[in-house]
Amino acid sequence: MILMLSIVINGSSLNAQVSPRVSIQGTLKDANGAAAKDSTYSITFKLYHQAEGGTALWSETAPVEVSEGIYSHYLGSVVPLNTSNFNSTLFLGVVVGNIELSPRTELSYAPYAFAVFDSQCSGAVGDIKHSMLNPAQFALENGACWIPMDGRSIVGSSLANLMNITHVPNAGGLFLRAQEFPGAADRDPDRTSGSPIAVFQDQSMQAHSHALNDPGHGHSFNDRYRNHSGANHSAFSGVKLGSNNLVSEQNVTSLTFTGITINSAGGSETRPVNMNAWVYIRIN
Repeated sequence: MILMLSIVINGSSLNAQVSPRVSIQGTLKDANGAAAKDSTYSITFKLYHQAEGGTALWSETAPVEVSEGIYSHYLGSVVPLNTSNFNSTLFLGVVVGNIELSPRTELSYAPYAFAVFDSQCSGAVGDIKHSMLNPAQFALENGACWIPMDGRSIVGSSLANLMNITHVPNAGGLFLRAQEFPGAADRDPDRTSGSPIAVFQDQSMQAHSHALNDPGHGHSFNDRYRNHSGANHSAFSGVKLGSNNLVSEQNVTSLTFTGITINSAGGSETRPVNMNAWVYIRIN
């Protein structure tokens, strides 16, 4: 089949409230130049930075209805578009069956489209946002330039190139703490202004002591007594004994303490009062 495409931007589909989409219209013909039979075709659309070869930056497969050889489709209706890809020339590849039709078609769009893309992605690369919106909802409202801080790969993104990293930090379940600033007193005893950014720090309890209030207690033990009289006093280092005197020989056979027990208390981690939210970072 021979594919002929007319590429346009549908302004109504590019706004900050929905995921950006690009409306395309094309004509599908067979090898003899006749319009393809009316039917629903499975077509894969791919975006490249190159007119030939290279690796696809994005792709999606969708059932497309063809009538009298003409069809239309919204790029981004199945897989969200990454708006940062539109910062340079893009070429559209179309795959019918297992064959990518050639040549690829260079995308052209109205100048206002760039402003629309930029306005959807608020903030700047490296910014972090807390949000009540889950990842799918957040992407619809804020654009594909933001991703969850869940440890995923960001190879090839602007943030990866700026910070020389391959993955975003995984902030799930963590509090964010301000980095120490040069010249200020270090409030974090384990970090300084020269410490690497976005490095995990495990929980810890500041060293401290506990006062012990003991209201008093006693110990019990057993005594054994022997009776001694008359001349038997020499056994006790010369102590003179009268008749029927008693000498106590203390023989401790058991000693029982009324002990003090300090019980453990608390939960599984050290934390302040808090409320949870989703955390996202802009990578493009």
